[in-house]
Order: sequence, then structure tokens, then C-alpha cells
Amino acid sequence: MIDIEQIETSNSPSETVINFFNLFNQADEYSLDLMFDAPCVFTIDHKTRLFEKYSDAIDFEALRRTGWDKSNINSLETLYEDATTSMVRFNFSRLDGCHCEISNTDATHLLVKKGNEWKIKGVFIHGNIELQ
Repeated sequence: MIDIEQIETSNSPSETVINFFNLFNQADEYSLDLMFDAPCVFTIDHKTRLFEKYSDAIDFEALRRTGWDKSNINSLETLYEDATTSMVRFNFSRLDGCHCEISNTDATHLLVKKGNEWKIKGVFIHGNIELQ
């Protein structure tokens, strides 16, 4: 498990998204829950769902059954940032154990600043991708 201080020292929205991927690849649901503002919103392929915490939205065992081993960020861009909100657009790939690409996806995170921490509030995935 990643030390919580590492999450709390994320001083930019982009670093928060990078930390999210690091924790996602470790399937660290506890730390991922801490990165999200509750409740969190997911819009995937034009379908919107509300979750009390991130771990309610993801099923790592089901994801592994698809062949997933890890995810990599291919590109990342801050679209907007002010003192309390930010939007970060990124492209990522899901890879199998042989580092072959299973999927390539465009997504956007909406982040909100809570105290000194950036938290992910919304996830917008452009296309259809399975989380559960």
C-alpha cells in the first residue's frame, strides 16, 4: 500500500491523476477511496452513475479476468484549473501480462480541492470500458 502522505502531497491535479494510476495498478482500493471525493460520479459511454466511494465502482478481479495486468498513461493535459476545480484529460492503455495493449481509452477527471488536497470528483470515459 502507498503511504497516505504520498497522496496528500499531490500538489497539482496532474500529479493526482498520475498517483491514481499508480494506486490503480496496485489495486489499492483503500488508498483509491481516499483520492476520491465522495460521492463520485462516473460517466461511461453516455451512462452516468453515482458511487459512494471509488471501490464501489471498480472490481479488480473482474478486470483481471479480461487479461488486464496494468494501465499506462499515454498522454495527459490539464484542460482547466482554478483555485478549487480542475479538469485533466488523458489517454491510457490497459495492458496484459505480456505488455500488449488490450484497450486504449480517452478520459477526463474532474478534480476538486479539499483543503490542500486535490480529489477526483468525476470520471468521464469516452467510449465503453468495463470497470466491473
